[in-house]
Amino acid sequence: MREPRSIVFYAWAALAVQSVLAAGAIAFVLTGTIHQDAAIKRLHGRVEAIQVANLAMAGDFLGAEQAARGYQATGQPRLRQAYRASRNRFLADLRRVRRLATASVAGQVGSEAGTALAALAAGDRAMAARPGSAAADRLFARSATEGGAFIAESGRLRRRLARLGDAVAAQSEQILGVGLGWTAAVLAAGLMLPVIAGALVLRRVSGPLQAITTMVRKRAQGDREARAAPGGPADVRDLARSLNYLADESDRVWRGEQERARLQAGVRQASVRIREHLRADAIIREAVTAIHDHLAADFVWVGIAAGVPLARAGGEHGTGQGTAGIAGYLPPGSAGWLRDIYRHRASYQVQDLTAAPPGEMPAQIRNDMLSRGATALLLTPFGAGQELLGCLALLRTGSGRAWTRPEVEAVEALAGDIGQGLEHARLYEEEERLVAELKSVDEAKSSFLASASHDLRTPLTSIIGYVELLADGEAGPVRPAQLRMLTGVDRNARRLKTMIEDMLTISKIELGAFTSRLGPVDLATLVPAAAEVIRPAAAAGGLSFRVSCPDHGLPVEGDPEQLDRMLVNLLSNAVKYTPRGGSVQLTAAAADHAAVVTVADTGIGIPEQDQASLFNRFFRAANAVETAQPGSGLGLSIVRTIVDNHHGDLSVESAQGRGTAVTVRLPLRDHAGAAGR
Repeated sequence: MREPRSIVFYAWAALAVQSVLAAGAIAFVLTGTIHQDAAIKRLHGRVEAIQVANLAMAGDFLGAEQAARGYQATGQPRLRQAYRASRNRFLADLRRVRRLATASVAGQVGSEAGTALAALAAGDRAMAARPGSAAADRLFARSATEGGAFIAESGRLRRRLARLGDAVAAQSEQILGVGLGWTAAVLAAGLMLPVIAGALVLRRVSGPLQAITTMVRKRAQGDREARAAPGGPADVRDLARSLNYLADESDRVWRGEQERARLQAGVRQASVRIREHLRADAIIREAVTAIHDHLAADFVWVGIAAGVPLARAGGEHGTGQGTAGIAGYLPPGSAGWLRDIYRHRASYQVQDLTAAPPGEMPAQIRNDMLSRGATALLLTPFGAGQELLGCLALLRTGSGRAWTRPEVEAVEALAGDIGQGLEHARLYEEEERLVAELKSVDEAKSSFLASASHDLRTPLTSIIGYVELLADGEAGPVRPAQLRMLTGVDRNARRLKTMIEDMLTISKIELGAFTSRLGPVDLATLVPAAAEVIRPAAAAGGLSFRVSCPDHGLPVEGDPEQLDRMLVNLLSNAVKYTPRGGSVQLTAAAADHAAVVTVADTGIGIPEQDQASLFNRFFRAANAVETAQPGSGLGLSIVRTIVDNHHGDLSVESAQGRGTAVTVRLPLRDHAGAAGR
């Protein structure tokens, strides 16, 4: 079968044919023109030459006749000489006419020549006879008769030559018409044949090109099955095959991208589920499940590096087709090889495990994979930072199932999530261990504080009692100096007792033993008692102390002892941190279905950056530490616990150097009961 030609071949062929036809037409026209011109020239020249020679011959004959008549009449010798000269010219013209005569006039020229020679022969004899004699007269008469016949024959020849000239002109016109016709035909052929050839080529090309255009348009509209049928010239066929190849490659890339998108979406979902777990075994189970759900793997094996403090993941995850994902520790001696792979953040792929060189991987891993019937292996290490934590091993059995790049990328992304998840699990387990230890230490500390506070409170109570007895003079008279000493001992002992009480309360709070026994109580009856406890300290500090509280009408559900302690702690802080000359104000009132207690002072205030930590245990504001004010940092923490136990709200407004206002809001009893119901 002949191979198809290209458009370029047809174009060059058409150009060659057109060039040959154009050259042939030009040559034909030139040849015809030259031939026609030569023929016309030959015909016209010969006819004209015969006509001229015939006229000259007739003139010379008439000259000879005239000279003969003159000699007959006069007898002058010169006329005899003129006769002979004309006779010789006539003979020369006759020879010329005979030479130029064509076959069509040769007979007529011969007849003319015969009559002319007969006339000249009679004339020659007449010129030789005695002038005036009867013989001469008869010869002259005979010559004249023959001359008349010659003149008649010459006229007929002239008419015949004229008709021959007209025929030559007609023949030249006919030759010119034929030449023009053939010239037009050749030129038309030279012009039309390329056009016809071009039309045939366009017809041969346009169909395949239109099919290619339709295929490209369908591809652009999303028809992935559209293909072009190769046809037409070779280059158009090559174009169709190239477009089909590009379409196949585009479909292959599109399928690869679809597969990559599907796998990446599965990996993202698995990553979210992996991050939800903080246990190594749960993380590994999620990873194995994701692999079986999204990748065609016959076996999945998860290896954990030896020495990594992670709980061994137990159990197997079945695929429903007799396959399982197995987790365990890496074989001895394989960590170094895997660490080299992990260092490059790459995967190890073997498309045909049986044909792989034995030295490429540890023998134990290779033998274990072969024992499972594996032919294709994808092994991806995972870890945290530079530390190798383990690897994912995916196996396939059977031939012709190579790992694709999207599958490798998905497994590598999943391995990264496993490494991060296991690192988080390890940190979480370590944090749990530390939290357990801290809880144990904290419980021991709280138990110790409770025990120590209880043990210290009993002897301290005894000390305070004996100081009171001594100050009352039960052991004898007390001098003023001794009384001042006993007052100082009593003040510091009571301060120490307060600190011990605070520490004991904090220990109870931490141990969950600090509870409030709520019952009906009128908060207005507790405010005056707490104010009286603080009033001496305020007076000693040179402070203005004002109390604003109704006699009753602030019923709440509360523990009287804890509420009293709350009021005393707030007032103590206000008095302690207010310089001499300042003021402290205690206000209690009902507002918005709540009993509102506010303790405001004009003291040193609290820096803004310290207010967020104000109710933390053992926390003290920076300006309080700088001024060396005594305190344990437990009072406000205890106040916050008491308020919370009474379902209240606590707020602080303060500015450094401009005082502090602490507000406690406790629900009134009727509204507290309604809220509880």
